[in-house]
Amino acid sequence: MTEKPMLLALWSVPRSRSTAFERAMYERGDFLVIHEPFSRVSDFGEVDVEGRTCTSQEQVMAALVELAADRPVFFKDTTDFRIDALGANPDFLKRCRHAAMVRNPGDTVRSHLVMQADAPSEAMGFGNLWDIVSAVTDAGLPMHLVDGDRLADGPEAEMRQYCEAVGIAFMAESLAFRREPPASWKATERWHVGASESNALGASHAGKKQLSGELEDIALAFERDQLPYYERIRETLGGVGA
Repeated sequence: MTEKPMLLALWSVPRSRSTAFERAMYERGDFLVIHEPFSRVSDFGEVDVEGRTCTSQEQVMAALVELAADRPVFFKDTTDFRIDALGANPDFLKRCRHAAMVRNPGDTVRSHLVMQADAPSEAMGFGNLWDIVSAVTDAGLPMHLVDGDRLADGPEAEMRQYCEAVGIAFMAESLAFRREPPASWKATERWHVGASESNALGASHAGKKQLSGELEDIALAFERDQLPYYERIRETLGGVGA
């Protein structure tokens, strides 16, 4: 039997540097890269997945499987919205090779609140990501942990580990950003300025912005909310002390 083309899933908390990671996958040129289809269908009610109009998470899953029938597909999604249909679709879970991406909650929360000051704590995404990690691991499937902090400090090492975990060749040239950012980023481009303006994985021109006193109090509360999920994800996927 001929092995099916790969379907790689990267599930990430928002503001974890996952879009820069996605851009490195786009630079490879050997995967069709799909940008945040689950988030878009949750936020806008529909999403175009390579010419397929999807109005539900179930339709997104079907479209991704269809696309991966004859070519390798990588998709990245963020967990500011709940992606709650996965557990009811074990065939989709088994079809994917999964990775989760996190960044320390302190920086993640503050970066998110700079972009969306009225965001609720759940939108920081760690709890929703934990639900996905649970669904994948409860199904007995492997899941690799990508760390956004390690990615910034050592992009080559982090990408090499990812490639080894999911079974693809490491391409050093993918770490340099030469192609224009994907057109699919346009609708949410204000969230991707750093990844759009960077010229290499791990390099960003965006500095940290200070929050107002009121927002800093909110950030501290959100950080406390998210920390237990962050620790649970790292412990479950072998990220403690890594």
